[in-house]
Amino acid sequence: MEHKDELRELCASLSGQRLPRWDELPDLELYMDQVLSLIARYLGGYPGFDDKGLTASMVNNYVKLGVMPPPVKKKYMRTHLAHLLMICVLKASLPIELIKGLIGESLDERGESELYDAFCEEFEASVKASAEAAKNDPALSGIYRAALRAQAEQALAVELYEMRTGKGE
Repeated sequence: MEHKDELRELCASLSGQRLPRWDELPDLELYMDQVLSLIARYLGGYPGFDDKGLTASMVNNYVKLGVMPPPVKKKYMRTHLAHLLMICVLKASLPIELIKGLIGESLDERGESELYDAFCEEFEASVKASAEAAKNDPALSGIYRAALRAQAEQALAVELYEMRTGKGE
């Protein structure tokens, strides 16, 4: 298969990436292994979700660090799934402490379901925009452009957060 065909398939796959909305997340009490399985299913096709996926020790660390609420009697709810999906997507480009602050501050401004659904919309729009930008450029310059855009966006995200919280002063 030619590079252009592969690129077209990759871009179509990326453009189709979708996260389940709040109301689509299970409204049940789940055990850790069920949570890990669901997160892997939701993010399995996303290139930014690393090969190791999500482990129980990672979830426990996120709870210890206060990035997400603790389980109730070792059971996880919809809110935990939403937090984990946001964390798994964001951790590729942001430090965990910044993610903690970002989610916490966002929850101060809006409810859990509203925050999560808005995050899903931003995720999908960003992935689609990146796929569109890459669609016609399989050359090495396209790789540089994508990598440099990613680095610039990551740096901008950190600076914006620090400006907002006053941590950059």
